[in-house]
Amino acid sequence: MKRRIFIVFTILFCPILLMGQNFNYPVLPDTISDRQERVDYMVEHFWNAQNIADTTYFQTPTLLLDYLYLLKQVTDVDKDIHAFVSLSCLQERTFGLILYWLDNILYDSSSPFYNEDLYMRFMNEVLVSRADPVMKLLPQQRVEIMSKNKVGELATDFSFEDKKGNVYSLYEVGASHTLLIFNNPSCSLCHATEETITRNSEIQSLITSGKMRIIAITSDADYEEWLEYKYPFNWIVGYDKESVIYNQVLYDIQRLPCLYLLDKDKRVLVKEADFGRVLNYLSTHSL
Repeated sequence: MKRRIFIVFTILFCPILLMGQNFNYPVLPDTISDRQERVDYMVEHFWNAQNIADTTYFQTPTLLLDYLYLLKQVTDVDKDIHAFVSLSCLQERTFGLILYWLDNILYDSSSPFYNEDLYMRFMNEVLVSRADPVMKLLPQQRVEIMSKNKVGELATDFSFEDKKGNVYSLYEVGASHTLLIFNNPSCSLCHATEETITRNSEIQSLITSGKMRIIAITSDADYEEWLEYKYPFNWIVGYDKESVIYNQVLYDIQRLPCLYLLDKDKRVLVKEADFGRVLNYLSTHSL
């Protein structure tokens, strides 16, 4: 974070310090004094055909991180993304690297810079660009999965079986809020998350007051192992016996455990998250 602040301060207010670096940072005109205008100018002129074609600038994500940090502050994000993709998609040697880093920075749910909305904007732009059709295969897959269970929209319903063999659906579980956890009994990180949740007084208070129910769903795992595994007593536990969730890619599950927070109507509040992101949401929203 300190590095981000230093870079942005330097770019916006001390551009002369960057002149000696190999990367051709744009030099702000002296006539631009307004901070927002300076940010807009920097993003608009950040890349040119020469530096975006140089593979050495994309061996690490450093420059893209600097660019993305500024991009999130501009007045017209879509315009600048269009310009960036239109220029970069013509550079075969670097475009693959750019897509790789965007995927790791913005789409990977474990990334500290995770931003599905911004990533979706990039991928949609790639799909209508002049990029090679092969380069569009992964963006197309990403767009399809990100279009499901978007924040603010209704979560996809599915059926699950409890340990007594009874079958229920997600929407049959009435609750003010639902914490949906995709997990696996053999997943050590899942065990650690379970312990963290059971020790968290805020979550336990929400469960006790009836404001939240936790549904733990296992899909594509050993059934007998699941039957024997002891979950927290106040969780609703289910098994996706036909592995429909995975086979039909009903949810974006990048890694386990994968958490979705839903409201009373089963609208998505937080998606494809770890417990930390759920807690961050709860700290700023009153349930």
